[in-house]
Amino acid sequence: MKVEFFSSPEAAARRLREAMEAADARVLPWQAALRPGDCFLSLAEDGLVVFGEVLEGYAEARLRHYRFCRCHSVACPERELGDVHVSTVACRISRGFFEQMRGAGWAAEGPPPAYAGPLLGRGAAGRWAAARSARPDERREE
Repeated sequence: MKVEFFSSPEAAARRLREAMEAADARVLPWQAALRPGDCFLSLAEDGLVVFGEVLEGYAEARLRHYRFCRCHSVACPERELGDVHVSTVACRISRGFFEQMRGAGWAAEGPPPAYAGPLLGRGAAGRWAAARSARPDERREE
């Protein structure tokens, strides 16, 4: 995680606007098409696999690539509600697979999927393996 400090509220607002524009520029057509009822998978930087359901989108133009979602993982199996920028979604998944993972306690086993490298950069396989072997209460920020 990167922490930034600003000299004024205006500077913070400018940086937020720049970050939102950069994220919007990364959105692929299939990500922009995510609608309520769709299920998806995302990978956090530490390799944590997050399974989500899109609950609703936003009509406001500046929020067009945000979705209000219900997300689950081994770190938060009960659920977490919040906004997800669609550029962070790795792939759509079927409702059947989503329910299968719910039944498994949201625990994904095995090697990282082929898209983990581009999403997480070099060393993704090692981070994936470490994340799978650590209990949620043993995870730490780097």
